[in-house]
Amino acid sequence: MRLLYAFIFISVISTISGQAKRVKIVFDVKLSAVEEMGKKLNVASVYLYQNGRLLDSTVTQTGKCLFNLDTGYVYKIEFSKHDYVSKYLVVETTGVPADIKRNTRIKVDVGLFKNRKELGMHFLRDKPIGIASYSYTEKKIAWNYAYTDKIIEEIVEATIVFTRDKEKGKRDNF
Repeated sequence: MRLLYAFIFISVISTISGQAKRVKIVFDVKLSAVEEMGKKLNVASVYLYQNGRLLDSTVTQTGKCLFNLDTGYVYKIEFSKHDYVSKYLVVETTGVPADIKRNTRIKVDVGLFKNRKELGMHFLRDKPIGIASYSYTEKKIAWNYAYTDKIIEEIVEATIVFTRDKEKGKRDNF
């Protein structure tokens, strides 16, 4: 009899846990080249990591790509192209409530710029350019704009130093 109760209990628990709603979140990316005033960037590689493990990758032919993300994970989406500075985003779907809208879409434009060895962008290897997570006040997955602003400031500062050094080099050559 105990065995029957244990079987029923396990069956009920597994049925209840199996009914947890898994929401697909569409991650819609448009890649562009910064130096070419936002012109789409064809033939770039995009890597999707789920909880640190490579899950998928694609080579864009049109400068756009889509990924379906499940709730309950942390995703890293990395963008790279030969002779360009690679960047990545983090999307956290771990705190998404079960009643989120089923057709959730995250749109983002990512601009890659040419890699120059004197341009000090090494920090982008360790820091995402943006972080998105569920916002209970907005009731959606939202970007942390305060974080992104800090990264943009670092990019601008590195660009200013690069430009200043480049101009100084030109003056010294005269």
